[in-house]
Amino acid sequence: MYAIKPFSSVIQKLCWIEDFKRAKTLLLEMIDVGPPPGNAIFNTVINGLAIVGDMDEAMKIMRLMESRDLKPDVYTYGVIMSGYAKGGSMEEACKIFDETKKKHSRLSPVTYLSHVTYHTLIRGFCKLEHYDAAVNLLREMKDYGVHQNHDEYNKLIKSLCLKALDWEAAEKLREEMKENGLILNGRTTALINAVKELQEEGTSQEVTTAA
Repeated sequence: MYAIKPFSSVIQKLCWIEDFKRAKTLLLEMIDVGPPPGNAIFNTVINGLAIVGDMDEAMKIMRLMESRDLKPDVYTYGVIMSGYAKGGSMEEACKIFDETKKKHSRLSPVTYLSHVTYHTLIRGFCKLEHYDAAVNLLREMKDYGVHQNHDEYNKLIKSLCLKALDWEAAEKLREEMKENGLILNGRTTALINAVKELQEEGTSQEVTTAA
């Protein structure tokens, strides 16, 4: 039986220098002659491919992983989703997210990875200014046992204020935070108030001009 550690170390180094062709060749060699690669080695290659944006190849490696009766974990799915989201492919990211929920029916409320999964998608939707989708994800978190935290709310509220100038939606989220025992920081609260004041001043000037 071959020791797996040297193979794992070489694949890590190949991915680090972005030599994915040789990393994949070694991975396939391990499948053919041993030692059989586990989740960790597959995840290393998938992560490297996702970082450089080669999502087609990352998906192929994940499907190869599944064909060997290895179950992708939340980390695997999170890496794939992050790669799609960074490239603006939110439709593909959401497909992977749906698959994650089916195979991991209750994401752990205490794990960092569960928060990263949602946070990645919320950031992606905010980047594309799809705020309704981001809000829906924020509220869905509870259904899957993942507690919302300050970061998710803060990112969405800031985006609503700075990009959409929608202080009313931001204020609703702030009230929701209070109900969940979370407190918005002073800077973001001030941002909501500033956008509100600017819009009220603009409305007042329009009324004065019309009169």
